Amino acid sequence: MMMRLSKAAFAGLSLLGGAVADEDIILPPVVTNPKLPERLLVFLPGGLVPNENYKMTGEAIQNATTDVRLTVVIPQVFQRLCIITCPSKSVCSPLKSRIDDAVAKSSFTSTNPKEDTFIAGHSLGATCANFLMQGYNYEYAGLLEFGGFVDLTGDASVANFSIPVLHMAGEVDGGGARVSSLAGLYAQSMAYANSHSLEESLIKKPVQILEGLDHSDFCPGFFVTKTKDCKSEVAQDVALDAIGEVASAFLHLNTPTANATKQAAMEVMKKRLAFTKEMAEPFLTAFQLEGAEVASPPEGVPAGPWCNVGQFIVAGLPASDADKLKAEKCKLITTGLHQFEHQHTNYSVMQDGSLEVSCFSAIEPSAHSISGSQFSATSVDCKMVDATRIGEQLKVQTNSSISCADVNRKAVEVAMKLLPAKSLTRYQKKGRGVCFMDDTSVLGNIGPLWVKSSIKLEETKECLQVTSKKLVSDIHSYIFPGNHYCKLLSPAAAMDWMMTDSHKPFPYPSESSDTIMI
Repeated sequence: MMMRLSKAAFAGLSLLGGAVADEDIILPPVVTNPKLPERLLVFLPGGLVPNENYKMTGEAIQNATTDVRLTVVIPQVFQRLCIITCPSKSVCSPLKSRIDDAVAKSSFTSTNPKEDTFIAGHSLGATCANFLMQGYNYEYAGLLEFGGFVDLTGDASVANFSIPVLHMAGEVDGGGARVSSLAGLYAQSMAYANSHSLEESLIKKPVQILEGLDHSDFCPGFFVTKTKDCKSEVAQDVALDAIGEVASAFLHLNTPTANATKQAAMEVMKKRLAFTKEMAEPFLTAFQLEGAEVASPPEGVPAGPWCNVGQFIVAGLPASDADKLKAEKCKLITTGLHQFEHQHTNYSVMQDGSLEVSCFSAIEPSAHSISGSQFSATSVDCKMVDATRIGEQLKVQTNSSISCADVNRKAVEVAMKLLPAKSLTRYQKKGRGVCFMDDTSVLGNIGPLWVKSSIKLEETKECLQVTSKKLVSDIHSYIFPGNHYCKLLSPAAAMDWMMTDSHKPFPYPSESSDTIMI
């Protein structure tokens, strides 16, 4: 049962050495058959979470791991923040020493960590586990990332990780390991499957999204308000069974166990993968749509790129003349906004009387993500030809009052078509909507100021208010006439809002109260 304590009371209990004071937790094996392989799982707790809140999770993993003598050690970490003693892969020795001290209290003795020792971490603990792996040259048998992830690009990405790594997070995780993030990891896992085999990817690089679970289901009894978590949709025993089933499958697949055990573990991974695919693949389509053309878009979803979609909307052509506009694929500028700033649209009247226009796009990554992440973009920036220029060249009447907000409405429409049916039903039933605010301009309609400006996404009790920055210079403008620039809402960002953040209370508990949940 959840209970509330003030932060002051919580701190007081800690100082007094009360029930919440952390001690190393040692869970001896529940399976004792001496013929079975012996393994160790070190479980690093999340930020500010008492390690006691991971005891049930460790026990669930042990109970499901039937063919391994599994010892679980959940060390206490300094200030309940492992990141203090392992802030990077190059500075992780204090945490390593702390782990070694905790393991020494158990009856487990390692003969070769690369064969018999697995590291797991939840949330911030997953970050520390990733740093530990890299800092100590992957000297362990495998890594289990719960509600967190390894590097998303480079040598330590899923694609290149040198030892088996499992990613597992909840469908309604409200933090960084939400579905939109797991989708990028899933793409790397599936790319590995395509170059090797599905079975090998499910042994070495599985990514699993667990239906109905939130971020806090991994630490029963502690609601992680700092992560702004969503509310779990399953009972705690159901959540623990799911976590135990997938974690044990990973351990069985990467330990010398009987063929029948491995086959059963592989069946678990494949069964769970069906839901993961249902949740992740729509985001992959949305990510691609931000800056590229989708080869086979779902029904009702444009092929893109998104700035091309915007170009046809802001053109303001009546339906009878819409086919007269031919837009080349908007060129995606990937070398930064500085280079994007110097791109200029163009147009040509073709022999058949149609108008061919060129446009440019840039994708601004989320300010809350890390470099190279698969998070949905903060905005898709588009330089397009405006309606007055199109009307002038085609000698037709166009609607020059169409705004960037109209393209944002299309983004929400597309997002709703891409959302998995379950997610769409949840959003329509209880999610907060999206409000389209009037476009705003930068001072003096100055191009460099527009490039440096940002779309405004403001969360309210009723909706997510979306305000685009525009720069419109019609054919009468003295500077770069005939252009319509927009900072646009990405369909992937709209999906992210609908699937996750729209279900959170506003204001969020951690912002409106000085209490934490334990």
